[in-house]
Amino acid sequence: MDEKDSKNWWLVSTKPQKEEYAENNLNNQGYETYRPLAKRLRKRRGVEKTVIESLFPRYIFIHLDQLNDNWAPIRSTFGVTGIIRFGNKPAKVPDRVIEILKREGDLLAEKAIDLDRYKQGDAVIVDQEGAFKGMEGIFQQYDAEQRTIVLLNILHTETRLTLSPADISAA
Repeated sequence: MDEKDSKNWWLVSTKPQKEEYAENNLNNQGYETYRPLAKRLRKRRGVEKTVIESLFPRYIFIHLDQLNDNWAPIRSTFGVTGIIRFGNKPAKVPDRVIEILKREGDLLAEKAIDLDRYKQGDAVIVDQEGAFKGMEGIFQQYDAEQRTIVLLNILHTETRLTLSPADISAA
């Protein structure tokens, strides 16, 4: 088994909003890390801006050999709270997961834009061309396919409508 085969990916937890700080500190110590990023829409002073954030807030991945690498400094690295464990074993992340995240990173980042944009009960307007265009509704939730479910009041009857996140905007 060569050296590359003996390394695995592990999950490290970070302090709130310190993923980049922890990643930089671990990299400066010679560790290999991976932190998937996502574009997100955030309101700042009433203006929507696109910001780049960690896809998994409070977590980064680290590539280590369980036997030959020194794990001790990781716990005391600035920005790190510890290595995620299940029982007394560190949480190993399958290589396949990291490969997919790296390969599909751009796609995942784009999908993540709307995942926290609306909260249940938010007023939205349907932008989709068709009979419902311009109607105001109430955002309900995202479904498993990351489509939005909106509640419309049509002739005093509540009707659920499933749309792409791109087909609604804030009211």
